Amino acid sequence: MADEIHDNVNDGIDDAALAAANGAFYHALETGDLELMSRLWSDSEDVSCAHPGRAPIVGTGPVRASWAAIFAAGGNPQIIATEERVIRRGTIGWVTITENLISGVHTGAASAINVFEFDGDRWRMVAHHAAPVLAPNPGPV
Repeated sequence: MADEIHDNVNDGIDDAALAAANGAFYHALETGDLELMSRLWSDSEDVSCAHPGRAPIVGTGPVRASWAAIFAAGGNPQIIATEERVIRRGTIGWVTITENLISGVHTGAASAINVFEFDGDRWRMVAHHAAPVLAPNPGPV
């Protein structure tokens, strides 16, 4: 199943392929699939990840180690993604999203941005930042 999901992100540089890469990220997160999570991230030492309430982590090794620790702790939440917005500018793309987490330990919502770079073959994650939603969006200002 993970190979099938990962293969779906190899469909090109368009918005649908970027959205598929983002979907594969959430599949890996929900299922605790470290192999899939690792394949989705760029191998660049410039990658960064900021888990909710934590300082940013920089570099391929430390980012992968953070996911390994999270998955080893268990309790992977179900995530219902809402307010997903896919933006692409050439070989860089990002997805803004609200992560609605359902779990005994992690119930709540986080606002996230996932940044990807197209490497000529597929979209690879270069940054993930999630922060707890403490108040609803007031709407247009």
